[in-house]
Amino acid sequence: MNLDGLDKPYLHIIIQWLQANNGNATSDLTAPYVKPSLRHVYPLCVLLHACVCLTGAVGNVSMLMTIVRRRLHEDPTYLYLANLAINDLFQTVVVLPMTVANLLLQNWVFGSFVCFLLPMMHSLPVHVAMLTHALIAVDRYRRILHPMAARLPAGLYLLAVWVVALCVVLPHAVFIKYIDLAETLDDHRFVGAGICCVNVERHIEQYIRAMFVVMYCLPLAVIAFLYVKVSTELKIVDYLSSDTMNLENSSICGSSGQVTRSSSLEAQKNGDSGRQSGESTYIGTYHSGRHMNQYYADDIDTRKERRIQRYLVVMVTIFAVCWCPLNILILVTHFVYETEKNSRDFDITYLIFTFFGYISTCTNPVLFASLRMSEQTKDRLRGYFRFSNRRRLDSKCSGVIRSDGVSNGT
Repeated sequence: MNLDGLDKPYLHIIIQWLQANNGNATSDLTAPYVKPSLRHVYPLCVLLHACVCLTGAVGNVSMLMTIVRRRLHEDPTYLYLANLAINDLFQTVVVLPMTVANLLLQNWVFGSFVCFLLPMMHSLPVHVAMLTHALIAVDRYRRILHPMAARLPAGLYLLAVWVVALCVVLPHAVFIKYIDLAETLDDHRFVGAGICCVNVERHIEQYIRAMFVVMYCLPLAVIAFLYVKVSTELKIVDYLSSDTMNLENSSICGSSGQVTRSSSLEAQKNGDSGRQSGESTYIGTYHSGRHMNQYYADDIDTRKERRIQRYLVVMVTIFAVCWCPLNILILVTHFVYETEKNSRDFDITYLIFTFFGYISTCTNPVLFASLRMSEQTKDRLRGYFRFSNRRRLDSKCSGVIRSDGVSNGT
């Protein structure tokens, strides 16, 4: 055995691995073995995660096809949503199956290359999604608060998002160590068997803590701030728009003798709103902090923008809530060591939080479909799936009216 160059923590890891595999090599150690703590629950875990994979793959492919076929990608917002769909598709088809296999199996069967690659593959889509949501928030802020400014070049910024996320996850390779048991134990019976573990010589705790703050908490804070500003702005614009419509209606009524012209002039002097001849329809002007914005009815459809804003807020909220437990668990894992007593709790908790995190890959297509769906279709679906007393009462009332009409006609 060539154990002289190994540190004590790695010797302890090898001894634990040998004990978990009965301390001998009589069986094929390169074959996958389910962890003893998960032998009774792993069929349910596989089924649940398979449902997430299938639902996420079908939903995101449908979302991409809709965006491409209807040429929605010409709008930067929908191009960002298409990037989220591609990212979620990569998660459900590639990352999730390997992550679940790693959590379920007792021994590492994927080789040295995947040992260094899997942590980066797990973190890359999460960072891409978070940065894309931040990019959407910035674009929405510029779109609503500065409607006359040019939109951000979406394709270029999305390329930058993937490059930044890739650079952020590359240090994962430094904090991973692969132990080749055949070489370390100098025994041909362990050929193909290895251990993928954290490099104890590096301080991965600092890296995990920094990633949690920089790539999770900070972007969420920026997104929340920008969305609050956008939502407030849209409410003000919507109020000014309705105020302008009321003034126009009162002006029309005044010309027919219902409202005097002096009241209309006085309302205009009070600064409610007005219409400038020969120019675009001016909705309102107001001061916000140190700058002043002007809104034009031809540029911003407030009803549409508020509807899109609601869906985007729900989308990023679901993403943040789904990934929060797993991020906190990863953060805590490097401070609370796993032992034989709590190994079962660790394994089950990891599987539950992983399942909860990847649910976000299935919700985006549903929200996108609801965003694109007309109100008539939504009402029809509500009628199909909601059997409430109100619907029954409506049918009874229609029956009473029909019966009354027949009796009166006779």
